[in-house]
Amino acid sequence: MSFAMRGVVFAAVGFISTGLGIANASDKVVPIKATATSPGNIRTETCARPEYPKGELEQNHQGTVTLRFLLSVDGVVKQSLIHTSSGYPALDEAALVAISKCRFNPPLVDGKAVEGWTAIQYVWKP
Repeated sequence: MSFAMRGVVFAAVGFISTGLGIANASDKVVPIKATATSPGNIRTETCARPEYPKGELEQNHQGTVTLRFLLSVDGVVKQSLIHTSSGYPALDEAALVAISKCRFNPPLVDGKAVEGWTAIQYVWKP
């Protein structure tokens, strides 16, 4: 699943890791089938438009940043990190700021919401 917002394309990586204990960034990631209501999928109506950093836009910088982030049982981003950089720190930081404003469908285990790690890509194109 992907969608565009003002120079940025979100691409759900389609992976999620869940567990009942404490999760960390090295948790095993397993593939899931993505649908609009799949656990871990972004709720697009809650996501603010990411801001393309002005200096990066003026210099025509573009790239793809892959973020890994921990979702709470409420679908809120509790922690995020850069898994693969776009090559431009300002674009990476803008992606981290943007993802913190989004809400997601929480990960599920046996129908119960749990914390879990997932990933998303921001494709920055002027």
